[in-house]
Amino acid sequence: MNQKIPENAENSIKNLIFDLGGVIINIDFDLTMRALQAYTNIQLGVGAYLGKNEIFYNYETGKINSEEFITQIKEKYELNATNDQIIHAWNALLLDIPAQYVNLLLSLKSKYKIFILSNTNPIHIEGVEAILGQNSQIKHLSELCDKVYLSYEMGKAKPELVIYQQVINENNLNPEETLFFDDSEINLVGAQKLGIKTMLINSKHTILDVLF
Repeated sequence: MNQKIPENAENSIKNLIFDLGGVIINIDFDLTMRALQAYTNIQLGVGAYLGKNEIFYNYETGKINSEEFITQIKEKYELNATNDQIIHAWNALLLDIPAQYVNLLLSLKSKYKIFILSNTNPIHIEGVEAILGQNSQIKHLSELCDKVYLSYEMGKAKPELVIYQQVINENNLNPEETLFFDDSEINLVGAQKLGIKTMLINSKHTILDVLF
């Protein structure tokens, strides 16, 4: 999967779906873990450890709101912190959105239908759009694509097949003409089950390497 789109396949691809974290915005989960660790004696682990808890799935699928999320993780992990401190720590994983990525997506809109599909939550999206506005003239993710799909608004999350199916159905997409970029192989497998073409993105193989 780590290669450029073959030239003979470019004409068959009409739709591009992009994950957000690790694809459009650079992220580092360890930064959030270290930030939260400062507020508790419980050993939190590293990386995406917290995401394995049901609290985070419920938050990213809209089953609980931001206030409930903060209350629940305060209790679960015995966090001695204010709400603002937790929000700041939760957003610590959000790094930068390279200007080249923004320009690339804007240029691709003339050739492809562009979608963003992300497992995310309201606090992170507010943080992402703040970073977007600081680094470019773009204020909202919706300006970069035809439509933004966020898990907490959809009530479902990758790699559940229904989340990809919703994007396909609502936009009358042909899966065989659709290419999905994600930094998680598990999420790619979910899309592949519906016939969507996929490509793995990471720090050594960015969307610029594939599409520019």
